Amino acid sequence: MRDEADRFQDLRNRSLRPHYVPPPWVSHSGGAPPYESGWWNVPVRQPYNNATNYRTDTFAQPGRGSDAEPGSLSGADVLAAAVADELVDSPNADNSHPEEGHLVALVVDPGRDFHWYRKGRDGAWSHKPGSTAVSNVDNAGAAIGDPRTADRGPYTEFCTFMIVMYGHIKIS
Repeated sequence: MRDEADRFQDLRNRSLRPHYVPPPWVSHSGGAPPYESGWWNVPVRQPYNNATNYRTDTFAQPGRGSDAEPGSLSGADVLAAAVADELVDSPNADNSHPEEGHLVALVVDPGRDFHWYRKGRDGAWSHKPGSTAVSNVDNAGAAIGDPRTADRGPYTEFCTFMIVMYGHIKIS
């Protein structure tokens, strides 16, 4: 048990960034987050947070935390901005849980917008379109087993899987 406490304290020390509020499950889980729509879908959290599972209340954008915001809304530019914020590009993740952190997927509506999906502890995916509620179904109302094959609406370009490493990312 001491190792778990030491690991959490280390994560807490490394993640003391402005606005960082760890989600409630971080203290007892080193893996993927649970699907907790009730925790995220409240007025003080819902409009301002995203798939990284870091509560910033700033409607964080890729690259903002590292002064490397994307030059365009292309998959390559948004990916580069997310990497600058220290998300780990993991194109070969193949929809599998990483050993540390949690898996997210980046998709793009080329030239218009980008979107994130987050893999949960139960193996299912969820997402939060813009400032709307967190959901675990795709645009057709089906459970999201794999964001590469889900009905993503206008987000036609699947860019990559990425890993969010707790305490290592720059989100603002």
